[in-house]
Amino acid sequence: MIESILVPLDGSPLAELALPWAFDLAEKYGARIILLRVGILPDVWSLQDAPQMDTRMDELETQCMKYLLEVETRLQDRKVPVTAEYGVGNATQRIVERSQQPDCSMIVMNSHGRDGLTRWMIGSVAEKVARHAGCPVLLIRKPEADQK
Repeated sequence: MIESILVPLDGSPLAELALPWAFDLAEKYGARIILLRVGILPDVWSLQDAPQMDTRMDELETQCMKYLLEVETRLQDRKVPVTAEYGVGNATQRIVERSQQPDCSMIVMNSHGRDGLTRWMIGSVAEKVARHAGCPVLLIRKPEADQK
């Protein structure tokens, strides 16, 4: 039984290509949508950054929630309940952690379509999520016209 569908978004139009798929499934099964945006912190912090860390964290949360609320507003005409959630840290880890919560039935997300050296160097969030998620994962490939 699909009760809720987690849709991780990174702010890109490509990631949003998963939304129609998620909404179609949600409408069919009477599920709700959980939009998740993970704010990524810089890998390196200096002592000079420490006093501003709280401010930067607040700004990151504000930016992510603003984006999620914009997406939620665009989707209001769909008759599916939508909630927006924000996390911070490693995107793969946060998505997998959220997928292990009892209220998460499924993940629908887009694969950015990286291959070869690029995938080897930076990895694939979608691939890692699919391997470690606590629920089924539907990966959407980018359209053929965009594959080049």
